[in-house]
Amino acid sequence: MIKNIVFDMGNVILRWNPEYIASRLSNNLDEQKIIIKELFNSEQWQMLDQGTISLDEALQQIYLITDGQYHDLLKYSLYHWYDYLEVFDDMVPLVKELKQQGYKIYLLSNCGLQIKDYFHKVTAFKYFDDFYVSAYNHLLKPDLQIYKHFLTKFNLKAKECIFIDDILVNVEGANKVGMKGYLYDGDINHLKSFLKKSL
Repeated sequence: MIKNIVFDMGNVILRWNPEYIASRLSNNLDEQKIIIKELFNSEQWQMLDQGTISLDEALQQIYLITDGQYHDLLKYSLYHWYDYLEVFDDMVPLVKELKQQGYKIYLLSNCGLQIKDYFHKVTAFKYFDDFYVSAYNHLLKPDLQIYKHFLTKFNLKAKECIFIDDILVNVEGANKVGMKGYLYDGDINHLKSFLKKSL
């Protein structure tokens, strides 16, 4: 019997689109490419998500491999990228309904420490019971250990959890530990149909 609904964040609860965010951080196409390549697609970004490096340490490492003319841009982008995230408003009624039906609602997301500063802007999160942010736990999806640690941390049984993510390998990881994974493609009606059949 399902008791818990576990949501990923990026492209499930809110829009994660590096190209769009870069376009809001700069009007210059070359600068946008730099932001995407040297920040969002960098090894340092992964390390931030895993919580193994600080923002200042990441910035200093990025400086070493980028042209000095872009340093101010990259610094601003690192500290302000989440200002340009967009919340999916249509997810709020669904989360609220699930909560009212008695299900526990959780977040399990790969993201850095600074994302917590953004949580107050996400209406859906007021219905969540708890949050598992990768950087605080030094693990990343789809490593099976992150799912196991999540379950242990919140004292949950895998067979009682549905996990919703937009990345296939992350869903497969959840399935491997016994959770019921759902690959979210942005169609909330498909998700509602899946939940109706599964709950």
